[in-house]
Amino acid sequence: MIVTCPNCTTRLQLDDAKLPARAFSVRCPKCQQIINAQPPAPAARRDALNAVAGGVPATTRAQAEAGTAPAAPVLRDVAPAGEAQPAAAAAEGEVVRLLTALLQRGATEAAGPRGVIQRPTWERRRALVCMGSAHCESVADSLVENYYEVCVVADAAQAVEQMREVPTEIIILDQEFDAAAQGATAVGRELNSMRMNERRRVVLVHLSTSARTGDAHAAFLANANLIVNTNDLDNLTRILDKHIRDLNDLYRDFNKASGLPEL
Repeated sequence: MIVTCPNCTTRLQLDDAKLPARAFSVRCPKCQQIINAQPPAPAARRDALNAVAGGVPATTRAQAEAGTAPAAPVLRDVAPAGEAQPAAAAAEGEVVRLLTALLQRGATEAAGPRGVIQRPTWERRRALVCMGSAHCESVADSLVENYYEVCVVADAAQAVEQMREVPTEIIILDQEFDAAAQGATAVGRELNSMRMNERRRVVLVHLSTSARTGDAHAAFLANANLIVNTNDLDNLTRILDKHIRDLNDLYRDFNKASGLPEL
């Protein structure tokens, strides 16, 4: 059997003995296009098998007996015999079905408890790292390993520009950040200039060498959402994830009323 690729017009010669009894697909070896094909009719397939065995096909027997042989077909650009893939179409259909089910489940779960729109599990939270201490690299690596999208800035100007251009959910800040330009103050000033509904969706994590992790009073004084002691940086992502869950619980009704997703 010969099938023609609709994309590059390459003709494939398939072994009739290996063809399935139902519709099947083959991949073009030249352009990788999937070609859907129908098996030949039983009579045509029987004739092809007879021809392979050396017999004379029934459809041409009358012509042979009359002394007139059919013209031999001219094949151009016939590729080597391809391997029939009767399961290819079914496999593609199964992939589409699974993807559809996944998206439908994501849409169902997006409503979340009590109608709150939850964050898709595949969407990374964006974290802006504004640090001047030696812990900067380890903090950034820890966030990346825990599926955060991380941007590390070198000075206050870059931090402010990033905050204005790209929505950021997490800001990690220490007092040593761009000390010459008072980088921590610049970041705090930019946060204070935000509208309340925007500021509420940014978690400012202030790193401290003296305050206790989770100290609410110290966080209030630093105008931050969360204080993390530098001795606890190994557990930074766990502490941060717990704090975000607590915030989502706190603002659940507000987010639901506003039609906003969780952090």
